[in-house]
Amino acid sequence: MKIAKIYISFLENKKTVNKLMMILKDKTKLIRYYVGMELNLKYIPELRFYNDDTMQYAEKINKLINKIHHHD
Repeated sequence: MKIAKIYISFLENKKTVNKLMMILKDKTKLIRYYVGMELNLKYIPELRFYNDDTMQYAEKINKLINKIHHHD
């Protein structure tokens, strides 16, 4: 448990995903500090943030399905 992979979604944001990911990267040490205060572990894992685009992908699939139904 040396690395914690964190998948995060950004909904209705005014900044780009890349900018938000950079902000998270810049604040990783601070976030890790606060996580460490809440966990009772010998070692606090390294935090790695990843964009979770599942919602956007699901919306794209839903639009395609609706488009198919409208053409019937």
